[in-house]
Amino acid sequence: MIGSVIKYIGLPEDESYQNFVGHVGYITHFTPVARSDGKPRLAVRWFDPLPVHGGFPTSMSHFALERFEILSSPEEAKSV
Repeated sequence: MIGSVIKYIGLPEDESYQNFVGHVGYITHFTPVARSDGKPRLAVRWFDPLPVHGGFPTSMSHFALERFEILSSPEEAKSV
């Protein structure tokens, strides 16, 4: 899972973080079962930092896995 390239797609309804939708990054940390909500969660480093939080660029974020589409994994790259 770590190193996988992912795209933020958000939630099907009531997405709170519209400015992240469509952005691509890679997983730097993965937690299969988070203490806070029991969901898989991850840390993502964005390839292009996003201008959020008062206009300052954000290069890293933490979200539930359900908000992402996995584009490629390190295992796929090894088999090529």
